[in-house]
Amino acid sequence: MPDDPEKLREELKKIEASLSSLMERRDSLRTGLEGSGAIAQGERARAVGKRGVMARDIRGMAISGDGNIVIATEAFLRQFFPERKSEKDLRQATETYLVHLIDAYRYLDFKGMGVSDRIPLRLPLTDMYVPLKARIELPEGETWSRNPRLAGRHIFEDEAGDESRGLSEPASILELLRSRDGLIVLGDPGSGKTTFLKYLCLKLSQGQGNELGLSARLPVLVPLSTYANALADKDIPLDRFLARHYRDQGIELPMEKMLEMTLAQGGALLLLDGLDEVRDLRDRHIVVKRVVAFFNRHRRCGNKFVLTSRVVGYREVRPAAKGLVECTLVDFEDEEITSFVEKWTVALEKAARGDSLSAAHEASREKAELLEAVDRNSGIRRLASNPLMLTILALMKRQGVTLPDRRVELYEKYVEVLLNNWNLARGLDRPPHRQLDVIETLKILAPLALWMHKTNPGKGLVKRETLSRKLETICRERGAADPESAARQMLSDVREHAGLLLERGPGEYGFIHLTFQEYLAAVAVVQQGQSVAGPVIRILADHVGDDNWHEVALLSVAHMGLIQQRDETASEVVLGLCESGKGNPGEAIVMAGEAASDAWPGGITLKAKEEIVSVLLKTLTDENHVAPEVRAAAGKVLPRLGDPRFSADAWFLPDDGMFGFMEIPEGPFVMGTEEKNILQLIKRFGGSEKWYQRETPRHEPIVGMFYMSVYPVTVAQFKSFVEQSGYKPEDKDCLKGLLNHPVVHVTWRDTIAYCEWLTGELRGREGIPGPIKKSLSQDGWVVRLPTEAEWEKAASGDKDARIFPWGDDPDPDKANYNETGIGATSAVGCFAKGESPYGMLDMSGNVWEWCATKWEDSYQNYGNDNDLEGNDPRVVRGGAFDVGRRSVRAASRLRFYPDLRLYLVGFRVVVAPRPTSDL
Repeated sequence: MPDDPEKLREELKKIEASLSSLMERRDSLRTGLEGSGAIAQGERARAVGKRGVMARDIRGMAISGDGNIVIATEAFLRQFFPERKSEKDLRQATETYLVHLIDAYRYLDFKGMGVSDRIPLRLPLTDMYVPLKARIELPEGETWSRNPRLAGRHIFEDEAGDESRGLSEPASILELLRSRDGLIVLGDPGSGKTTFLKYLCLKLSQGQGNELGLSARLPVLVPLSTYANALADKDIPLDRFLARHYRDQGIELPMEKMLEMTLAQGGALLLLDGLDEVRDLRDRHIVVKRVVAFFNRHRRCGNKFVLTSRVVGYREVRPAAKGLVECTLVDFEDEEITSFVEKWTVALEKAARGDSLSAAHEASREKAELLEAVDRNSGIRRLASNPLMLTILALMKRQGVTLPDRRVELYEKYVEVLLNNWNLARGLDRPPHRQLDVIETLKILAPLALWMHKTNPGKGLVKRETLSRKLETICRERGAADPESAARQMLSDVREHAGLLLERGPGEYGFIHLTFQEYLAAVAVVQQGQSVAGPVIRILADHVGDDNWHEVALLSVAHMGLIQQRDETASEVVLGLCESGKGNPGEAIVMAGEAASDAWPGGITLKAKEEIVSVLLKTLTDENHVAPEVRAAAGKVLPRLGDPRFSADAWFLPDDGMFGFMEIPEGPFVMGTEEKNILQLIKRFGGSEKWYQRETPRHEPIVGMFYMSVYPVTVAQFKSFVEQSGYKPEDKDCLKGLLNHPVVHVTWRDTIAYCEWLTGELRGREGIPGPIKKSLSQDGWVVRLPTEAEWEKAASGDKDARIFPWGDDPDPDKANYNETGIGATSAVGCFAKGESPYGMLDMSGNVWEWCATKWEDSYQNYGNDNDLEGNDPRVVRGGAFDVGRRSVRAASRLRFYPDLRLYLVGFRVVVAPRPTSDL
């Protein structure tokens, strides 16, 4: 063995090129190097290998050719076990474990995605990963209460240094993890939850924890459904299960000791995936209890935790622990979609053509075509906001498939492409006489999907033996000569060639993604109603209110109406759902409305669409029987079918001649000084007269007659203003909401521009109701923001001076605030019983509303309401959907600077004289 260090290095390079030689000579080289002391640890790490290969010796220990593994091991041991970093067993256990993680997560997994290309897809995860963003809040539409320290807190008080500001604005999920002990990541199927955990594993295993801001940690990724299965067999603590889980995967190491030591030193990043995949609710409660206890015990040492779950399956078992914070993944926006497409096309063409000019040119062309398809088609754009669906779209585009407009058509096309590729692969080893027909395969998989969805609607994982028996039954019903053999062959095909159905774990089978299980289940539902609509109505009606069946219902109607072109039958189904009365009041109508909007136009008749709109409107305003969250859901569906109450350019002057502005009579008005108001405030909210006087001005303005819009300005109205005037708001988010919801993300200056434009429009427009037209013809009358005094008078009345617009008692059924549980803006008009004495609606909750009035240091002086310049803060009134009852009082007020735009601030307008400085 030579002693010269340079010769040793050369020898190592030769060994790196030959794995067999490396295994034979590893021990002698290590002995020579360590004996000479000629190679430093960092140089050794670089010399061990640059090509990222690995092998195993006869004892099963890892031999890593990836220098990153050595670096990661060194960093981890140095940080958490400085006194034991030379221990051979600990070093080998850590290296072998990290090799396993890199081997498992190095590449994106395309198994089962119907990939058929001239090259195998081996795209590195780290090259393809697009950073995810999340909001620290619960998902839109969920009904549990929010944490008042997060979304329910006043946004302005004061702004500087207030950590609560922007909590609901999207933030990097990595940034959220860095600053917290534990993070619960909620998201839809395919939103990137599991990929994020794999990315963390891979980066930490490669010694790149500092890039993530997480330092050198040992990542531990475990599916919680696997833990639940283990608990079903035997009561086992999560600590012990972690080691068992990796041992079951073939890692024969003393994992218990390594993990125990790591947890004790605070060096672990625990990644607990898929809480929703624990099928049984009782089991889910048990798992959550164990996870919370585990978290409480180990976070004190400095360990970090991430837990993921779909929204469905989470709300019933919501964990609660100090240091554990929830966040909800947001959809890909244009920036993330563009980033993904660029990374995808570059990586794919490099794999096919190498790092060449032709590869770069082809990648540029593919990128432009895919982004053009996303921009052109709203249906594709909605799918592209989900990372998994965007991946599937890119795969289909790669194979030359024309991307259709609607998601049911896209699912049909994808299933067809996948089955063609799957059957082609299966046919390579079949006798020539065997027919592998896509239609016949679909007739097997569709009823199988429906059965699996009934068996396990949350995820659809079933055991091999159970699946085999069901397949045998289906094959027998299809007339197979040998059903048992046919079922056995199908399972063999699944293992060998993947496809829609694949082996998801040892002895467990499921569809590639829940989306496709739901689509195929919908196909099976429709197959049961080939001649009449009755069977389909009964199946779907039985599952009204069940989140797991929501998508199946929508896809069933769309498949029947659009794919099979049976619009009359599809219309029968949606109207039959409306009449079924199943679920809580209004839920069946909302489901029918969502299904109708997915199928319109073309999938249902015009008559059916008009009937659905009519019953949705009744549901929206039925406060006697329908819960607020269901009314809000009806309001979300209406704009997709056409909310007949408003047209985009009518500015609350509806087609039926009803007056969209209400008259507020002239007369004296005292803001917030009624003795009853103060005394009831003290009694209900624990406030004090001194506090109330500090919050609310105590002067007596004289308010003349004016007209105020019944509702806040909607997205439809603001979009009409932007389109017709050419105005360019700095933030396009104000144009992205539902059309019949209040516009938000508008600055005070945006509202002034709207009012100035609308003044001119209404003055010159025919058909404007007489009082408004007459008023605007008077000198000095304009459309403008209300002053603060005008706003409060309209909200609380004159003589009775109500605490809330509807009276003196808080009521979450009469306004959209945090106790109502909607958790987002709602369509205007959902809370008719919350009207003010003058008929104004939505003055409490939903969104804060800009006023013309400046916020002055002196509470005895309002300042100049006619001053539209400067950067002085302005008053906002009314509260919003995520604030408490105290903030939705008629007297409650906050101050925001004119250039601030938030997701919970909108405005309404008045027709009135211009305010003067002495108001």
